[in-house]
Amino acid sequence: MSFNILYNGEDVNSNLVSIAVYVDSFFKRLGIKELQIDPQRLTSVAAALARPDFPHVDGLEKASPFKKAANFFVWFVAERPIIDPIPQSIIGDKLNSIANHQNVILAYQMSVDCLHKAKIYRRNEDPIVLENKIKVSNHFFCDFVEAFSTAMPNYHFKIVSLLFEQLAYKDNRKASYPEVI
Repeated sequence: MSFNILYNGEDVNSNLVSIAVYVDSFFKRLGIKELQIDPQRLTSVAAALARPDFPHVDGLEKASPFKKAANFFVWFVAERPIIDPIPQSIIGDKLNSIANHQNVILAYQMSVDCLHKAKIYRRNEDPIVLENKIKVSNHFFCDFVEAFSTAMPNYHFKIVSLLFEQLAYKDNRKASYPEVI
């Protein structure tokens, strides 16, 4: 999976289809056969990805994969397109008790899947590929879902971008900038 399926220029319908296919396959893998989704909210997520005002100084084309992942993540969580919670029997009591957990979990997983094998471009260097998929502990994941269950694009984009970047660098040490501070 790559960001090319999420960011199709101004083609909201292509974005919508890509997201819908991922949502469907994700929940089928969990054993969930029926799911209520608000189509208007899902369309709003797809439209947010096609906006010309991508929140990076140099725009979408020069944005890092972390910023692309964060942008998708915060819009998906904020719009709350998935109505049905994930059953407690699948995710446990702690995650099930968090409002909006279904949207955070889906957005996190899709973002992580898009970051896996993503390329980082730096001046005068060959592209760096994020070979290793991000992995976190159950403890971290529960806290992450709780912390970002009320994410808003204007407030959480940058912090989510930084967090995805550091998580990716944790599992892809050669991709990280030198640590100097």
